[in-house]
Amino acid sequence: MDAAGDFRLDELGTVQFERLCVELLRLDTDRADPHPWGLSLRLPEGVDAPGAGRLGGPALVLVAWIRPGASAPERLRDLVADALASSEARSVLVATNLPAAPIPGIRATVLGPAELWQLYADAPTVRFRVPSALGVADLDALVPAEAARRSTADVEAALELARVFVPTRAYLESLRVLERHRFAVLTGPPEMGKTAIARIVGLAALTDGWEVHECIRPDELWTRFARDRRQVFVADDAFGSTEYRPDAADRWAVELDAILRAMDDRHWLLWTSRPAPLRAGLRRIHREHGVERFPQPAEIGVDTALLDVSEKALVLFRHAKAAALPHRATELVRAEGWRIVSHPHFTPERIRRFVAGRLRELASGSSSTDVAALVADEIREPTAAMAESYRALAPDHRAVLLALLDAPPGPVSERDLAASVRRHSPAGLPRPPAEIVDRLADHFVRPVRPAGVTWVHPSWRDLVIDELAHDAASRRAFLHACGVHGAALALSTAGGAAGERALPLLHDDGDWDALADRLAELVPELDAPETTLVLTALAEARAQPDGAERAELDALAAETLERLARAWSSVPGGVPVGLLAEWLALASDLPQRPALPALAATWVELAPTRPVDLGSAAETTAFDDWTVLAELLREHEPDALARFDFPAAQMSELAAYVDRAWVEVDAAHRDTIVRTLRRLARLVPPLSLSAGLCARRLELRAVELEHREEELVELRPLSPELERLLAQPLPSRHDDESVVARVLRDL
Repeated sequence: MDAAGDFRLDELGTVQFERLCVELLRLDTDRADPHPWGLSLRLPEGVDAPGAGRLGGPALVLVAWIRPGASAPERLRDLVADALASSEARSVLVATNLPAAPIPGIRATVLGPAELWQLYADAPTVRFRVPSALGVADLDALVPAEAARRSTADVEAALELARVFVPTRAYLESLRVLERHRFAVLTGPPEMGKTAIARIVGLAALTDGWEVHECIRPDELWTRFARDRRQVFVADDAFGSTEYRPDAADRWAVELDAILRAMDDRHWLLWTSRPAPLRAGLRRIHREHGVERFPQPAEIGVDTALLDVSEKALVLFRHAKAAALPHRATELVRAEGWRIVSHPHFTPERIRRFVAGRLRELASGSSSTDVAALVADEIREPTAAMAESYRALAPDHRAVLLALLDAPPGPVSERDLAASVRRHSPAGLPRPPAEIVDRLADHFVRPVRPAGVTWVHPSWRDLVIDELAHDAASRRAFLHACGVHGAALALSTAGGAAGERALPLLHDDGDWDALADRLAELVPELDAPETTLVLTALAEARAQPDGAERAELDALAAETLERLARAWSSVPGGVPVGLLAEWLALASDLPQRPALPALAATWVELAPTRPVDLGSAAETTAFDDWTVLAELLREHEPDALARFDFPAAQMSELAAYVDRAWVEVDAAHRDTIVRTLRRLARLVPPLSLSAGLCARRLELRAVELEHREEELVELRPLSPELERLLAQPLPSRHDDESVVARVLRDL
């Protein structure tokens, strides 16, 4: 089937079809009259008809969605005739979901799916503003092959979303923020569509030739970044999926200034996060790193929590339409639509699960009275049904889901999952993990190409954590076998739907002992990122209000720090400075501070022995690390710094660095050099003035260049329709039930 023939406008319904045509034809809805089938406009000045030229005025424009069926052409003819009878129009333009054909007895220009498809294919801005139609279009014809090849995002997941996606006010606000700031943060409670918004923005961009990349870490962003190509980067659950991950906040903080400078009208960044991890992450960013360029949250934050009645009705409509429900189930949705939409616990994800699961069962066997109560129960407490599903699984299926809790964040490779399964089920499972994943697919987990798996939705991960937390034997077994990610889960904070969950697997002395024993085994083998994860998890856990767990946390932190110090004593080349900073920050807050690791090898490795080449990334970074080490020692172990005779023994190298920075700075390393100069101004009194002035000069130069670039950027204006949609007031409660009925009538 050709692309135009595959523009399935019948699936949109009246409301969404109307929005599509308003954008494609650039209609002023303030002048329109609403009708059950769409809208009409009388334009005295005439109208431009795509493919037919200018139609003289007065012109009548009709946007009419007609339910498919044998009598559909007659119904279209009747409504056009009725509209003409009262309009005295000289010309008529009709946009409809029916194939374009002459209307018997009426002279009219008709735009059907083929004509509207051509307009849609030629209008990338409309695809951004009305992404609903992406779900009924032939995207193979829209997506440039080269952009698709370069993209690393989960395009298949975005395609699945497109069939049920509704462009809510939060989605439109996300577009506005991206167009103005190139960076947006989508936040809200679980199940409200944060990930869906980000992926659909990416999908719409992909149809316009942008690359789309999902990135868990900043280094993934930089690996894929290309200045000469248009790119959207999506950091889904930037600070942790179902609980806060301080190591993720640290990684973003270190790179955030440079990343935000790189965002422009050809490069966009979208973060998604639940509110509690976002708050914790931003606190850490500002507390530990002092990022100066981070915009005000009110400028770039988009709250996805609030849906109005029409948006909820459209969410229900799209899921029901995409599910191809039997007649009885469709009638049930129409009959119970108001109860579903007005339910205080309505979320898009609960509707997805309800339509995909219990709806058919309810439609097949209950009386109308029972159905009303059961529908309400299903929307209010889906967790009960989810828990029943989990408990009904075979032991090997539950084992794979528990192993998935102990894997790295984001899509998990088959290799990582298999390693986690071996840790938690050393005797093996009756079936290979990949086969079990296939059986769990689309209910608990979903496959991710090329060879990975992730949760269908974070709420399933929440549920498995809660089930594990309430089973003492399983909890203890998990802690005895876990890897570093399982240990971080045990120490996590700001988890759960409302951020209320903390230390979820540490309920009694046995749990603490199990975790301590496991960390004792893990610590000597940890690499740098894993060590950072453990240290930041311990620090964040201790940052919570004092409670009964504080003594246990202090003991666990002290023991972990001591083991790390012993392990580092034999590391060739010394200790990475970033790890030492985390170690010292945690150690300094303990009641009894552990002994400092041996640092002579680290100092010797980093201390300069000749002038630094400011054009070399390796040398400027090493020198910066050395000054960080000096500052850490001055704060935490001044006697150790004195034994290294700092700064007297290195004064010639220090002075040479400042002198070179006045005349010889590579723009690529400017940020690192400025940080180093600021630090030298604090550490070395004889260089305080010259280092501080040099840093300020470089900062002013960077601002000047940045302003020049910004002068060349022209922000794309928002369409009048988008501005109107963002500004329009919420409908009154008096109209709510009629809105729901109008939307669901088209099922």
